[in-house]
Amino acid sequence: MIPGPASPAKTFISPVQHFVMKALLDTNFLMIPGEFKVDIFSELLSLGYSEVYTLDLIVRELEKFSTKGGKAAKAARIALELIKNCEVVVLETKGDVAQVDLELFRLARSKGYVICTQDRDLLRKAKDAGMRFITLRQKKYLVEAGGDF
Repeated sequence: MIPGPASPAKTFISPVQHFVMKALLDTNFLMIPGEFKVDIFSELLSLGYSEVYTLDLIVRELEKFSTKGGKAAKAARIALELIKNCEVVVLETKGDVAQVDLELFRLARSKGYVICTQDRDLLRKAKDAGMRFITLRQKKYLVEAGGDF
């Protein structure tokens, strides 16, 4: 018997899709390392967030805070250094600094980012909208809450 053409190799297609989890950082969240000595980037990575973003408005806000005196200025300078050194993607926006929370909420809702903040009003708004968020607990570690996991 003459052998026929070889049958094509069967390939396995996994039903599990790989989702990249994206964190969108607020001003006060970026200041956590300078205020509480918590490594937010390793904490985010341990929660499964491999991509970290912030807004150009937040960078401008941090630059403004960094020129003032006190602990907040030091924390803002540390945050600006972390943005440069930790591969934080800065998203360009069209709003002004007064609209930071609205822009964070809009982007998180439309693009699927998870908001990382300490802002109580923004946390409440995200929770009421059924969105996921990440915040600091006990000044020691990050927790993820809200939305469907």
